[in-house]
Parts: sequence; C-alpha cells; structure tokens
Amino acid sequence: MPKLKIGFVMDPIETIRTDEDSTYLFMLEAQRRGHEIFYATVSDLFMSDQVPMAVSRPIEVFRAKEYYRVDQAIYLSLNDLDVVFMRKDPPFDMNYYMSTLILSMITPGTLGINNPRSLRDHNEKACTLHFPDLVPKTVLTKKFSILQNFLKEMGGEMIVKPLTRSYGREILYVSATSINCNTLLEMVTQDEMRFVMAQRYLREVDQGDKRIILLNGEPLGAVLWLPPTGSEDRPPIRTPWRETKTELTEREWSLCRRIAPFLKEAGLVFAGIDVIGGFLTEINITSPTCLHEINRLNNDCLEAKILDFVEEECEKTRSHRSSSSG
Repeated sequence: MPKLKIGFVMDPIETIRTDEDSTYLFMLEAQRRGHEIFYATVSDLFMSDQVPMAVSRPIEVFRAKEYYRVDQAIYLSLNDLDVVFMRKDPPFDMNYYMSTLILSMITPGTLGINNPRSLRDHNEKACTLHFPDLVPKTVLTKKFSILQNFLKEMGGEMIVKPLTRSYGREILYVSATSINCNTLLEMVTQDEMRFVMAQRYLREVDQGDKRIILLNGEPLGAVLWLPPTGSEDRPPIRTPWRETKTELTEREWSLCRRIAPFLKEAGLVFAGIDVIGGFLTEINITSPTCLHEINRLNNDCLEAKILDFVEEECEKTRSHRSSSSG
C-alpha cells in the first residue's frame, strides 16, 4: 500500500487520555503502517481562496508517558490529504458547525471520516428518531409543559439529556416524586433556552448499556457497561460503571442491519450505537469511543480493521483516477 497522508482534526493533543482516546489508537496504527499523520484542532482550520486549509503539524505518537511529538506548524491544503478524520469531541457548538462547513469544501478525492455534511445534518441523539420503532418513547423539546406532560405519560419517570453533549454529561433521571423535579427541568433546558431529548426510563438499564462499534454499517465489536453493584443511581452514566465482555443478541444484530443503509448513505463510516434493553438510545458519529475497552476484553485490534478499510477506500480512489486518466 502506498504511503497515505492522513489528517486528524481533534481536541488539543495534550488534553487526551491515551488509555481511553480512540483517535490516539488510529494515529498509532496509521503511523505503524508508515503513513504520514498530521494534527490540527478546529481553531486551526481556515479557508483561503476557496481552498480548505489547516495550520497543521506533522506528529509522531508513542506508547509512553511522553506520548507525542509535533513538528513545526505548516499551512496545509486539506485537499492534499488522502484522509481526514474529524474527531473533535462535542459539544456541537457554532465552532464545530463552522468546522464542518470548511471540511465540506474538501475535494471528493479525500476520504472524510465522518462525512462533514452528515455530521452537521445528523445530531447523534436526534437522528435515532429516523427509527421510531427502535427507540423508546421520546419527545424533543425545550418546553417545561411538554416535558411535564411526558413525565406523567411515562408514569412519573424519564431520562432527559441535552442534544449537544457527550460522555453522559448532563444526562438526568427525572422522577415526578422528586422535590427537585422542576429544578432539574429548568437546569437541563437552561430555562427553556435549550432543546433536550426526553425518553421513557428503561428499567433494563440495570442489565447494562451496550456500546456497539460499526464500520460502514457492519458491527466490529461491543462492550457492555454495567452499573456499580448496589448502586441506587438511575441515569445511564457510564462512569464509574464497569466494562464487561459481551456478544450481540439477535435483536441487536437486527437493529444494526436496520441502521446500516442510513449510515452508508450518509457517509457515516465510523459509528458507535448505544442500546439499552434492545432499544436504540444514541447513534454516536462525532467521535465514537470504546475501542480500548473492546480491544482489551476481546484481545482485538479494532483500529487495524478501520485502517484496513481506509486503505482499501483510498486504493479504490487511486484506481479510479488511474482508469479515468488512461
């Protein structure tokens, strides 16, 4: 395989946790294969004469305490890259939105993971509503009155979460019997200034919250997050939940097959779906994680399978160019 130029748009490299960050694994694997890797943050992206650019830095990564070394920054045309991994963590704010506009200007010859237009168009919580029969009963609103009515309809229990956060941040269990019920709704909606998603509380969460990693619509592996023993906590927040080896049920295989055409058509190559009690709760597309955990539990190397896919897609592009020029 010819050497590729691979760019990573991500959070500041000095802030990542190498024992959890999936982007770090992609970088290690790409480097191991001899590809050139480049690093940039969202604030490094810009447009010049209609060309998408980045103040980028060639980077080396290591499995060590000092885990990276960057070279001098250069002005890099993103069109000169073979692949761009968009791996910026939420929140999905205006800076993130603008970054997807810049990335959308990259020529078709560069593989985008994931497609920036689809990152912009498909909120990873709200896009589950494309599959109403697969998700728990749901409302999406910023209105107290609608949330209060939904809470009654759900028998006095629900989960509420903002649409732009990640890693379980601000996910709340709301009970009608709690004296803090209205305060929680005010807090999560920011006094009706922010849309949230409310869903029926799934008691099956006691048996775990499963993350399934998909590559081009196909399941690669999964991890089951179980609540701490004896925990009275209700919301499905993974920390300090414990990771457990798992297999996909027939229901989960069927669920993946249903979602696959949507992911493929949208160019959402790398996704992580969350499933509780057989119900789809999220489709993570911005910067899906859990590769470390699945690798550890299954003695696997998911990043190698993803880089295999990247190389195959780039080879197809090069072959097409050669046949077109010939």
